[in-house]
Amino acid sequence: MKKKILSLLISSTLTLSLLPNVAYATDSKIAISDSKEQILQKFQGLSDNKLKYDIDSSEGKVFLSGKLSDEEITNNDDALNFIEKNKELFNLDNVQDNLKIEKSERDSLGFTHVKMNQYIDGIPVKDKSIILHYNKDGQATNVTGDVENKISSISKLGDKSITEKDAIKIAEKEFKYKELAYDPKVETVAFIKDGQAYKTYKVNIKFYEPEITNYDVYVEATSGTIINKEDKIRYDGAAKGTGIAVDGSTKPLNIYLSGSKYQLKDTTKASSGSQILTYTANNRETQPGTLITNNSSTFNTTSLKAAVSAHYFAGVVYDFYKNLFNRTSIDNSGMNLVSTVHYGSNYNNAFWDGSQMVYGDGDGSTFTYLSGDLDVVGHEMTHGVTERTANLTYQDQSGALNESISDILGVLIQTYDRYNVKNGGTWEFNSSDWVVGDDVYTPNKPGDALRSLANPTLYDQPDNMSDYVNTSSDNGGVHTNSGIPNKAAYLVAQSIGCEKTAKIYYRGLTEYMTSSTNFLGSRNALVQAATDLYGANSAEVSAINNAYAAVGIGSSTDTVKVTGVSLNRTSATLNVSGTVSLSTTITPADATNKSVTWSSSNPSVATVSNGLVTAKAAGKAVITAKTVDGGKTATCVVTVSGSQQSDSLNEGFDNLVGTSSSISSGIPTGWDISSGIGVYTTSSNSGKSAPALRLNSDGSTVVTPSFDLSGQGTLSFWLKGNSIYYSELLIEKFDGTNWTTIDDISDFPSYGDTLSYDLDKNTKQIRFTYYKYYGYVALDDITIK
Repeated sequence: MKKKILSLLISSTLTLSLLPNVAYATDSKIAISDSKEQILQKFQGLSDNKLKYDIDSSEGKVFLSGKLSDEEITNNDDALNFIEKNKELFNLDNVQDNLKIEKSERDSLGFTHVKMNQYIDGIPVKDKSIILHYNKDGQATNVTGDVENKISSISKLGDKSITEKDAIKIAEKEFKYKELAYDPKVETVAFIKDGQAYKTYKVNIKFYEPEITNYDVYVEATSGTIINKEDKIRYDGAAKGTGIAVDGSTKPLNIYLSGSKYQLKDTTKASSGSQILTYTANNRETQPGTLITNNSSTFNTTSLKAAVSAHYFAGVVYDFYKNLFNRTSIDNSGMNLVSTVHYGSNYNNAFWDGSQMVYGDGDGSTFTYLSGDLDVVGHEMTHGVTERTANLTYQDQSGALNESISDILGVLIQTYDRYNVKNGGTWEFNSSDWVVGDDVYTPNKPGDALRSLANPTLYDQPDNMSDYVNTSSDNGGVHTNSGIPNKAAYLVAQSIGCEKTAKIYYRGLTEYMTSSTNFLGSRNALVQAATDLYGANSAEVSAINNAYAAVGIGSSTDTVKVTGVSLNRTSATLNVSGTVSLSTTITPADATNKSVTWSSSNPSVATVSNGLVTAKAAGKAVITAKTVDGGKTATCVVTVSGSQQSDSLNEGFDNLVGTSSSISSGIPTGWDISSGIGVYTTSSNSGKSAPALRLNSDGSTVVTPSFDLSGQGTLSFWLKGNSIYYSELLIEKFDGTNWTTIDDISDFPSYGDTLSYDLDKNTKQIRFTYYKYYGYVALDDITIK
């Protein structure tokens, strides 16, 4: 039978308890934590019913936009206190221990952005953080969060004590290299994998030969197991593509005279501490190589074309970010802009390696000199900006968004230069500009490009979520699915122009996106950025919503989402042919779509139609109401009595709460469950349903309450196990005086099975005892009738 699944980590959309929790804020004031529904109602009131939100509390994802506070926030303690008061939105406990402020920055509009990283057992969790934004008046205006609320402690894979030095050695053995670029850097982070959090050492390994490599290697701290590797190099999608040659046009260069030699070194940005330096690898796979010099100030030979383009375009990228956003170089701290050209032999790629740009010459057919296209240069350098701001994880939707942001800003950088915006030119929108790689890809094929933002389908990219490509290759299709947000950006620029588009996307990237932001999250971030810059009811906000709706992400109009559903009753007892009417309450009350669907877990026992339940036969059935919007559920357990039996038991352990080692609450009345028994919390690890009992320890027992059968009865239960050798499950019955054996099972079904036994009318109780040599067994759905 199917069961309702209850968990303390229930989805944000279910109605939460109205009983307040008391927590202590960082300033020692008592902060009362309201229920989620109370919090949203408060925010709606403060925002004059214009609150915008996207919440999935079960996954710890929250996006809120509006007026969120009536108390002034002036410092980091106030920011933490705000999250403490509203922690029910995240299903997050113990904010003081779980969150620590990483940075707090005030921007040019007077907004302060407070980023709080999540910790488990004092260890920072990879990619989990909350960002609180408040305006110059101290009012909270936006919260973006992605936290882990199902895991409260660190798990172990072994019993060793791996040190940082051990982790470095383990990581180094994963690669073959001549020498490392620098001593490996090590950080301790909590890495979440398969529903568990592990203490790991993140070891950064970088070297240049035999090929440039830069990886973060995650080594689990109690076993030395490598549980993940992340490539830090951001290659362009044209690794196997084609392009056109450097165009031969004359470019103004900022160079440096050293003795009698002119160097490709631009020191005009010295006020910010940044220099532009261009090197050659001399067709070897090394970097940075040799600083390019010339006998005269005219760099006009064929062998220098790639370097001229790289050098000039690096300056354009710098000026774009500095003039529009006051960003001093890629890291906003004046880092040098280093480029290496003539990398390798016929190398058909360009990439950002985490600290500099690298360009191949191409093979002359698929690509020409890859430094010859400004949107390619802007694309790759923008990977550096992304890495030092949102740091979008290079996988699946966040990875495709990473690629898309580079494409979008790459095109905007190229048009910024093309229309001479720096010197007062008009920044035009022209559909033909919205391509990537057209100046270097397939040089012998006019009019070709690597990607089109105006029409992604021209180059085998989807332009709508209906055609999203699910794949395990290319880090989840990051260079394929980027076409969807690319098309949205094109539509935005078409609507509001290039300059506003650039400002919105930069602010959305640097202030509101996080490492795990997906496509819908990017829309939320961009809407918030447009709201900051132009107002909540502006044409710019509408342009974002309309563009994203056009590619199948979100809606062009603001809809009120369903956040929860409840029933007028959660249990009912009926006789055969009896009926009961169930009704739903949808929250919030003004939700746009209040439609629900009804289902019964056991139609032979009870059926349901539009909330009317009809009893068919003795037994139990779970009636479920599920909202069409968001898939939120509420359940009612219906027990149907029949004349054939005087007493029965049916326990699916629906209310048990615990872990794989202990049960914390929910043991049904009358049942005797010993220590050494835990709870399976999800159907994926129990094999059938959840919760389910997991018998872990030798001698652990489960004893039913007393019952009285009027005649012969039947015992049935579901069983699964991986026990081997001499493990056994003893099943006994009690007649009021003695326990006698029903069965002694030593061969357990590895995929789960339901077993049944006849009982005589004198049976009063059933006992299950697990004698363990190795392994475990899972026990569920014990029925006696």
